Amino acid sequence: MTRFAIVVTIKLHPGKAEEFKPHILANAQAAVRDEADCHLFHVLQSLDDPDTFMFYEVYTAAESLDKHREQPHFKKFYEDADHMVAERSIQRVTVQNPENIA
Repeated sequence: MTRFAIVVTIKLHPGKAEEFKPHILANAQAAVRDEADCHLFHVLQSLDDPDTFMFYEVYTAAESLDKHREQPHFKKFYEDADHMVAERSIQRVTVQNPENIA
C-alpha cells in the first residue's frame, strides 16, 4: 500500500533553534503516539544551518494530514512556535517503499 508523506522545510528566524526544538519534538511525539494514521514523524536539523529544520511525516492518506492539523497538539505547536518561523515549504509526496515503515 502506498503511503502519503510530506517533507517540510522550516527556516527559523536567527537564533531560534533551541527555543523551537522542544515544541516540534513534542508535536512529533504526540502525532506518532496519538494518531493511528501517523506512521512516522522525523524531525531533522541541518548541520550546516542550525536554524533550518526538516520534517518527514508519513500518513496513511492525504486526509490523515488534514486530521493531524486538527489535533490539539498540532494547534498548540502552531500557536507556540509559528512566530519563530521565517520561511516554510511543504512538499506532498508518496512513499515508494512503504514496506520499510514499521
